[in-house]
Amino acid sequence: MELHYLSIRYEGDYDALLARLRVNEECEEEFRDIFDECMKIANPKGVFGACSAEQDGPYTIVGGKRFDSRVLSVNFKGLDRVFPYVISCGRELYDRACAESDPLYRFWIDGISEAALRAVGVKTREAVQETYGLTAVSCVNPGSLADFPLPCQRPLFDLLGEGPDRIGLQLTPSFLMLPYKSGSGIYFESGKRYENCSLCPRLTCPGRRAPYSEEMLAAYGLLPGPADGAQGVCEA
Repeated sequence: MELHYLSIRYEGDYDALLARLRVNEECEEEFRDIFDECMKIANPKGVFGACSAEQDGPYTIVGGKRFDSRVLSVNFKGLDRVFPYVISCGRELYDRACAESDPLYRFWIDGISEAALRAVGVKTREAVQETYGLTAVSCVNPGSLADFPLPCQRPLFDLLGEGPDRIGLQLTPSFLMLPYKSGSGIYFESGKRYENCSLCPRLTCPGRRAPYSEEMLAAYGLLPGPADGAQGVCEA
């Protein structure tokens, strides 16, 4: 698979971060120092590619990796290619956060890192659409739903070969990513908007982007029933 890399110079919105992190007026000077330092080193990164997708009975085969997931089966139906990716705030911000002993400063750096991750996420989505001539894409993410669980990170990383390592991204034995402010998923061409949130019952999630829908849950064959509690499976 041909890999495409992104490395952006992140320029954060100071006022937006000031408000988002609820920085007190008496701390603004200290926050400005942390912000300026982070802006000098921030270099969020991403890597993506295209691979084959096909159905094999109840399974979805992505680049030779087999997934037992209703979400993938429904979303990838009729598609012959999909677009795995990983993104990261970058080792620069991560290393700076790890070196910080002050908990408040660490909190600020983490907040800036999260904003940098969102910025490279937007750029990656745009790059996927531009590179492959796609008008609209949606995304599925390992760990976002029980049907597409966190262990599916392993085959996703395998699909991208040396890509994650080249951007300084590691997968731990528990399938979490380092730097912590990182993301992974599979983009797919979609004429209709799809959000994992519509299938997730965690109603209080602060990152929710779409309302929970039992109608969608039924459409994906995920309504609770005799097999309630079953989870998706992936094979490395």
